[in-house]
Amino acid sequence: MKTLHKIAVPLLLVMALVVMGLLILRTESDVLLRLQELSLWLPTRHFFQTSVIYPGGVLTWMAAFMTQFFFHPWLGVTLMMLCWGLIMVLLCYHFHLRGPWRLMALLVPLALMACLVQMGYWLYYMKLQGHAWVPTLGVLLSLVLASVHMLLPRPWLKRCWLVAVGVLGYPLMGAWWVLAVALMIVPRHLRMQKSEAIDVALGLALVMVVPPVMVQQFYGQVQADTAWLAAMPSFQYGKTDCNIYRLPYYALALSFLLCALPALIYRNSEPAYKELRLSWFLSLLLIALGVFGVHKRWNHDTNFHKEVAMNNAIERLDWEGVLHTMLRQDMGKPMPPTRVMVMLKNLALFRLGRLGNEMFLYPEGAEQQHAEWQVRMTQVGGKLLYYHYGKEGFCYRWCMEDGVEFGWSVDVLKYMTKTSLITHDWDVAQKYIDLLKKTLFHKEWAEKYQALVRHPELMAKDEEMAPILPMAEFPDRLDGDNTLVELYLLKTFSSGFGAEPYYQEMTLACALIMKDIDLFWPRFHQYLNMHQHEEGFRVPRYYQEAAYLYSTLEPQRPSQLWPGLTNAQALEKIPFDDSVKQSYQRFMEFNTQCGSMSEDQKRVAFQPQFGDTFYYFYFLRRNQKTN
Repeated sequence: MKTLHKIAVPLLLVMALVVMGLLILRTESDVLLRLQELSLWLPTRHFFQTSVIYPGGVLTWMAAFMTQFFFHPWLGVTLMMLCWGLIMVLLCYHFHLRGPWRLMALLVPLALMACLVQMGYWLYYMKLQGHAWVPTLGVLLSLVLASVHMLLPRPWLKRCWLVAVGVLGYPLMGAWWVLAVALMIVPRHLRMQKSEAIDVALGLALVMVVPPVMVQQFYGQVQADTAWLAAMPSFQYGKTDCNIYRLPYYALALSFLLCALPALIYRNSEPAYKELRLSWFLSLLLIALGVFGVHKRWNHDTNFHKEVAMNNAIERLDWEGVLHTMLRQDMGKPMPPTRVMVMLKNLALFRLGRLGNEMFLYPEGAEQQHAEWQVRMTQVGGKLLYYHYGKEGFCYRWCMEDGVEFGWSVDVLKYMTKTSLITHDWDVAQKYIDLLKKTLFHKEWAEKYQALVRHPELMAKDEEMAPILPMAEFPDRLDGDNTLVELYLLKTFSSGFGAEPYYQEMTLACALIMKDIDLFWPRFHQYLNMHQHEEGFRVPRYYQEAAYLYSTLEPQRPSQLWPGLTNAQALEKIPFDDSVKQSYQRFMEFNTQCGSMSEDQKRVAFQPQFGDTFYYFYFLRRNQKTN
């Protein structure tokens, strides 16, 4: 029986780690990939010195190093599972967990898992460097230090080690140093004689005295009231305090107390662990509660995961992947898309040359991001959109603000490189390329753009930059978007004129989305003049629908575009498809049948037949918030 338990418990723990890793990979791969893009680690003295100007700087420096490996999500997750496995081994050693009680060690990795998968939009707003790895490394280092303490043979050596860790641990580990000190004194107090109580008093004194003294002497930039929170994630945005995100950290502290319970209850060791039924029952019950807690804290926001996946697809120039993600059906009740998703979808269609034919074939909506604070598009997609639409000044501006506010990242350095190339700031681009060359996984990317610095003429042939160059030729004034990215782009393009076809179509599409008849007609007229002599030319569906609808709302407008022609003759200049005219007639007939309905009722009734038409967008998509 003892042999069976010796094999079964470790096997269960290993299987649990494998399942946890696979679950994280299956659901969070895109988030982890994005996470490493929003982080940065450089093997330079300056980067290290910048990291250690705050308490716990060495820990966050190490965490930023480990975050790099999420460039390959499977690699990063594998390394994290190995660390969690080592944590369980050290827990069993430190707390003398035996038999089925060793299953209790799984509680700590479950709490660490909850810390990771609850992140959501904090992905963009967390200021703590390497925040995804900080809890894991903080726990691991604390257990290593405590295990060294247990291995020391003499009481005076143990006390010297306690003092050394108590004094030096704070600048190295920040608040996680408290856990290391607690592991050295609390278990000993539970098992040893009263004469050892001096160590408890010494440990408590160190915890109370060291942070304020260190802050006063060495860390003047840290406020005294936050000294005990160094290297801990801050879930506060502005005046909004998101306490619910701290629950996994409370659970982490509780899990250590629970691991200490067997040693507290059964001090004589051997007889205690023969009570197998009780130990199996309690261990499995607590693990089940831990699994339930992870499930409750897991961020299951479908739109968040789609936003991240669409962003990653655009970074790969996988435009079809963006559209596939937009239409992806996830478990649970379907949710309307956020404006970020709609904007990324429209960008993909624009790049594929299908915006005028397909923009309303995809879900429309303005679902707010599920966060306790107002998430801004500038943070979750603004830089990408400004860059691809040729607004390089705004892209660079938001990169600079993000770097100052949230810390420099690979993502920021990449966009600053690309915008500098497009604006011909070669020296500036080279500066960022030199930094990216020092990273572990982005050297190849840096070499690619290094070639564009040396040979700028290659940009006109580059798959990514070639479509941006004509957009960037038009005015790019840094006049102020008030963080309303979509509204700014719509107003800027819909009021613009240009002879370049790529730019001109965007002005037409934005005028259509704005539902502005006065802006639409001149741009539609220009679009016809630019393309009508092309062989096989056909006006895209939604431009036709908008023109046909507006010609019925204001019949005199087409004749104003072709002076000397009657309205009927001017309409003949527009090559309307019969299907466009017929769908409009069906729409108006159905509207007559539904005349007594409210607008909300019509919105539901019209959706199955006409939800993919401009007519539906114009009449029934109202007060849709842009951001």
